[in-house]
Amino acid sequence: MWFRLMFFVFLTLSGLLAMGIDDAVHHNAGHRLRLHRPSRRHRAANDGALRFETGPFSKKLELNSSGRIHCKVAGGTAPTVQWFLNESDPLPDGVTSSNGTLMVVEAKKQHSGNYTCRATDGDHVIHANITLDVVVAPRVLDPAPDQQMHVTVGQTVSLNCIATGDPAPTTHWDRNLTILHQQQDGVEIEGGVNASISRVVLLNNGSLLIRNASARDADRYGCTAGSLAGLARNELLLVVHPEGELQPAESTGVAGKAVLVSISVAGAYMILVLALMLYCRRRRLKRRQRGEKMELEMAEGREKLVEDGEEEKQKVTQNGAPAQNGRLLPHDRDSGADNSEVSGVSRASKKSGQFDQLAVPRTLLTEQITLGRGEFGDVMLAKIDMTQISKLRSKDEDLEPQLKPVLVKALTTKDEVQLAEFRRQLELFSRVRHEHIARLIGLCNEADPHYMLLEHTDWGDLRSFLIATRTPEENEEYINRVGPLHGLPARDNTIHPLAPRHRLALVAHLASAAARLAHKRLTHRDIAARNCVITSKLQLKLSFPALTRGPNSHEYYKHHDQVIPLRWLPFEAVMDGEYSTKSDVYMFAATIWEIYTKAEMPFAKLNDNSVLDRLKTDTLEWNIPSAMPERLANLLKRSWSKSPSDRPQFTEIYEEVTSIIQEISAESVSQHSQDMIERDE
Repeated sequence: MWFRLMFFVFLTLSGLLAMGIDDAVHHNAGHRLRLHRPSRRHRAANDGALRFETGPFSKKLELNSSGRIHCKVAGGTAPTVQWFLNESDPLPDGVTSSNGTLMVVEAKKQHSGNYTCRATDGDHVIHANITLDVVVAPRVLDPAPDQQMHVTVGQTVSLNCIATGDPAPTTHWDRNLTILHQQQDGVEIEGGVNASISRVVLLNNGSLLIRNASARDADRYGCTAGSLAGLARNELLLVVHPEGELQPAESTGVAGKAVLVSISVAGAYMILVLALMLYCRRRRLKRRQRGEKMELEMAEGREKLVEDGEEEKQKVTQNGAPAQNGRLLPHDRDSGADNSEVSGVSRASKKSGQFDQLAVPRTLLTEQITLGRGEFGDVMLAKIDMTQISKLRSKDEDLEPQLKPVLVKALTTKDEVQLAEFRRQLELFSRVRHEHIARLIGLCNEADPHYMLLEHTDWGDLRSFLIATRTPEENEEYINRVGPLHGLPARDNTIHPLAPRHRLALVAHLASAAARLAHKRLTHRDIAARNCVITSKLQLKLSFPALTRGPNSHEYYKHHDQVIPLRWLPFEAVMDGEYSTKSDVYMFAATIWEIYTKAEMPFAKLNDNSVLDRLKTDTLEWNIPSAMPERLANLLKRSWSKSPSDRPQFTEIYEEVTSIIQEISAESVSQHSQDMIERDE
């Protein structure tokens, strides 16, 4: 099944040969992509033979959504472009054609079918056929998002994987993002030879049966549903308790928590109202009993005057803007200095008018797999034909297909702050072109959800690469020291350990990328090994997957309703939300520490609350890896200063790293020469 090819090419990294890697990787500039401007309707007369300037692509539309399919023609004298159902049938109700564009206002099942774009110029006729599918995206019903299941050792547990969609999706289970299939030890499928005696059985109805549960079965299990309409995935945390231990109530996920919170708030509100009513009633009763009726009436009159005065005050704010219930009216909130950017970002993020030059048809994406969930929605890995991108933007002639991996960040949230962050990241990657920064491939904005497409690499993320460079002994020592939660089990095949010059090369690549962002006065805000990718030529590129749910979820922490990379952030960013180039310097130093510790989690022996407390009291101490050069260690110590002003600039960091590389290279050459002399003697 094609699902077995999906998850984490960059996590496997097995069977790779020893690397002979240059210290400096030259940038292949290629040709520049020109802005994608609206094409001219037709060229002038005598412009060659009639042809499709941009051929139409087959498309999949979500049920009840809208969409457009463009068919642009060049050449000829005065060509006409028309759309037909099948070869020549009229278009169905709800589907129209204008200036070569096929438009679907509200997609219905009856709109699915084959459509033909026909261009006619006198006796010359050309046509192109596409398929329009109206689909319903898969949705996982069971397990619920972030569900927990608690069992006792020795029990039999059944994990259900139930999904809906059209076409009907197929489902697969994975354990900690590793697909469960028959080839794995101890896993059998229903009807198999060993199904009756196997402890773990994949049932035909999509359920996962675990007999005689033990502590080693405790883990995160993912149910993935996929079809031509897309992918959906929910995770379930299986907790196995020792015999006799009281099991906590099952978690029903985010929806159940929201209901409980809503009921609690409503109950507290009702109790407060009743208490106020009883209090007021008691006061009035006491006044009447004391014969203070006149005083009560005067008091009520004064209260009425005060209430009237308060209502008049609420009509005018400090700036003279109208208000409602003590809050600015919506149209005035948008004009404030703090809110105008957020609301404007929201509109621009959804409409994306200023990013039209980045538009890429969603149909170019193939082999999509879900990696996890980020701050805006699902984060996926897909492949895209780069020659089609070049053809869209520079009108190059047909070339051989060139499939490249691409990171897909879906925008499904409607939160204003997250919409602003989505646009900030779009601007960051669109404004900066650098050999060590992931390239922004484009933006799929013809329908919701919008997709941000970032360059990916053949070797995947840096964190997984560093873990793969551990020797079995190092990996075992790490798990024994820190625990199995943040370490991966030892693999049969590992990459050869990085040489000192290779580590310094990665440091230089990251410093170069961060310096480029600082030069443009941009901040990344989440520099970490998990958000860097690496090529097979050992070239590091700064990217932004930010998987807050999935394989890296334990590296994020919810603080003041914001999910943040707590262990990588300085004090001012965590406590005050102040992000700057100097906070990026702190995170850069943490990432260099990861490179030299082979992706050890910072402060792995401390829980999140302990890290937060020590950050507040300035008692959080970074240890320096023994393999790190002394000059680089001193640079990192300065970068971790509590005061932002005491941290170095990225230009200074890059110059210092370059000087360290030159010094070590000179020492290596000198030592090599000395060895040659001694050998000759």
